[in-house]
Amino acid sequence: MRASFWQCFLTMTAFLFFSFAVGAGFNENGTNLAEQSASRKIRVHIQIIADSSNSLQADVEVPVGTPARNLMERLFKMNYADFARRFVNGIAGFIISPREKKFWRLEIDGKASEVGIAEIKISKPMQIRWVITAFQ
Repeated sequence: MRASFWQCFLTMTAFLFFSFAVGAGFNENGTNLAEQSASRKIRVHIQIIADSSNSLQADVEVPVGTPARNLMERLFKMNYADFARRFVNGIAGFIISPREKKFWRLEIDGKASEVGIAEIKISKPMQIRWVITAFQ
């Protein structure tokens, strides 16, 4: 379940590359798209908590309407238990299995999410938090 230094390093390197690559370009009027869309970006804070000693976090700004699952997949390696990508079983190298009787709990703004990550569109500043939790 423990992510290696290199997995975390590569994840954060991809995050930094994504941060600089987004918004590069111009529209038909010659206006820089990064400048044009800067006023329409929303801050998102993401936490990945595997256990008391293993966690990751990222702060990003994304355009209004960005699908949360797309953002997660750009920043962290996501593993799914099913082909439809509905059940997350790994994030950034922190993998769980049903045999461990644990799951990834998704929280939005400090509350358990009522929908899956694929159904969340970022429309306001938010905190996305994933915590490995044991079945009760």
